[in-house]
Amino acid sequence: MLRILTAILRDEKSILNVSTKVQGYAGVNGLTLSLPVIIGRRGVEKSPVPHLNREEIDGFQKAAESLKATAMDVGIL
Repeated sequence: MLRILTAILRDEKSILNVSTKVQGYAGVNGLTLSLPVIIGRRGVEKSPVPHLNREEIDGFQKAAESLKATAMDVGIL
């Protein structure tokens, strides 16, 4: 938490892994996942999109669907 706050206060534009709502990344929408983002004075300033090959996209989508199903099972989504 301190590292994130420092990046915001100093407007560092640091790449940090934080939980953020995913919209349209590799076909995934509406889930909150920990991904690398650029943190600056305004908080999450940009979500860089790393290039994923087909196998990585399929794995990411499968993991997201699993997390979504679990969230729905426990009633938090």
